[in-house]
Amino acid sequence: MMQDIEKKDDREMGRKTYENIEIPAELENVVKSAIASVDREECKKRAEEKRMSDKKNNTVVRMFKYCACAAAALLAAFTVGVNTSESFAMEAHKLPVIGQLAKVLTVRSWHEAVGDYEYNVEVPEIAEEQESSAFVGAGLESYLNPGFTADVNAQIEKIVDGFIEQAEAEMEAYKESFFENGGTKEEWNERTMDIYADYDVKYQQGNILSLELVTAKTWVNYEEARQYYNLDLENESVLTLEQLLGEDYIEIATESIISQIKERIQDETQCFFGYGDDDGMIEGFTQLSPDAMFYINEKGNVVIVFSEYEIAPGYMGFPEFEIVK
Repeated sequence: MMQDIEKKDDREMGRKTYENIEIPAELENVVKSAIASVDREECKKRAEEKRMSDKKNNTVVRMFKYCACAAAALLAAFTVGVNTSESFAMEAHKLPVIGQLAKVLTVRSWHEAVGDYEYNVEVPEIAEEQESSAFVGAGLESYLNPGFTADVNAQIEKIVDGFIEQAEAEMEAYKESFFENGGTKEEWNERTMDIYADYDVKYQQGNILSLELVTAKTWVNYEEARQYYNLDLENESVLTLEQLLGEDYIEIATESIISQIKERIQDETQCFFGYGDDDGMIEGFTQLSPDAMFYINEKGNVVIVFSEYEIAPGYMGFPEFEIVK
């Protein structure tokens, strides 16, 4: 808990220091106008991309159905062998896990404009694949404990619901202050809050699942938060960086991140605290925190993720660094 507080304080200090750098008045107006426009479009763009992705996934599902008969026949043959031969069942239990143990479903989809808000919300749920039930009763237990996935799902629901509740409370407080300070209804009609929540399956192979949850809101500015779930479904545990990179994971990741930062700042558009032209202004990244955010990418590599203002100015977003062992 103390590490989380210190980490949050460091990000806040970086944000305040960066924002206190003086900007010429004429440039500041242009920048604020541009940011306000881009922030609002960002939420809408991401929501549209998600809908297009869902449409593509539906096509894949239809293609998959054509293969279902063959898969069902194979499963039936395997099930007969399990139910009629004790030795076959014992050998089957030793087989490595093939395919997915679970699937990620959208359990709540909300795309609607209501009053002062525009909601684009997709809430995921981790569900056990039903095929595993074919082995129950033949000496083979179901792979997943519903309690484990239920805890993860409940946490995701709590994060999304809490985020929406907090965002709405902020908007209501702002609205009250707006009218108290002489704002008119005509002026207020131009003000809305876009509330966004979505997810992305970063990696899923066998018993390993890496899931990203994103929550964001756009009104005065664009604010985004991310959560990552890196799970070993078979062993019902949360994966750690030490498990994935080894006991020297802090040194391995730190060396890789510093090397990548030095390479990236060769591009004038890339900026990190404490490096290049920013050297000495704000303390930069020196060592990976044990509780750093990360996910597993499609290659199976760890990707370290930093929050906004944690190691770079806000326009850099959430810097990511792939760690290749």
